[in-house]
Amino acid sequence: MNETIQDISPTPRLTGITVLAAEDDEINQIVLDDVLRYEGARVEIVDNGRAAVERVTTAGPAAFQLVLMDIQMPEMNGYEAARLIHAQAPDLPIIGQTANSGAEEQARCRASGMATQISKPIDPEALVELIRQYTVERQDGTIDWKALEARFPGKADFIRRLLGVFIQSQTPTVATLRAAANAGDIGAIAPIAHPLKSSSGNIMANGLMALALRTEQASRQSQPEALSLAEELATALEATLAEVARRLES
Repeated sequence: MNETIQDISPTPRLTGITVLAAEDDEINQIVLDDVLRYEGARVEIVDNGRAAVERVTTAGPAAFQLVLMDIQMPEMNGYEAARLIHAQAPDLPIIGQTANSGAEEQARCRASGMATQISKPIDPEALVELIRQYTVERQDGTIDWKALEARFPGKADFIRRLLGVFIQSQTPTVATLRAAANAGDIGAIAPIAHPLKSSSGNIMANGLMALALRTEQASRQSQPEALSLAEELATALEATLAEVARRLES
């Protein structure tokens, strides 16, 4: 199956999520607004970091489920804005948007309080799945069961068979990912993460799919972060396998 989740999802994937986006470029603002609203999110856009900090302060952290933070902006850059928002709302995920995806930039983003970052120009599918990873998937488990059932309506036996194959094929992947990470073999990670990305999408484990995508990309770009991402991916896969096993036992 080569179709993307966006092609097959019967309902918007970000319904009920309010995103605050700090972005000064008008074209980027239009793209973000269109992508996120299409997926059902509520979106507020400000054009600099200072305005983002003021909006979180005024509305309160509970008003937003996630912040998208451009790095280079007038008034206040994304690093400083993220630092100030993180200080008052440490549980509010902040995703940096940057044209530089190098290790130094990634470290600087994390040091400022950002949960992660996404490269510009933004890939809409990667953005949606990353937002789900830090919002929906944290609240509702690792698999979107309603979406899976809607994808294969009236095919309960097929879904159970699909889940069984997922457990059988992906259980060894946990150890394989950790072995590559422990060995420091960045290049070996992409061939492991790539099929996991596809398998995760097929069972609507959207957060796992997004993490596998990030891990694969980091590996192919020879980024040192690929090693820590591989370990994170192994842990996330363990959680997904456990959830699938509980579902099959019920």
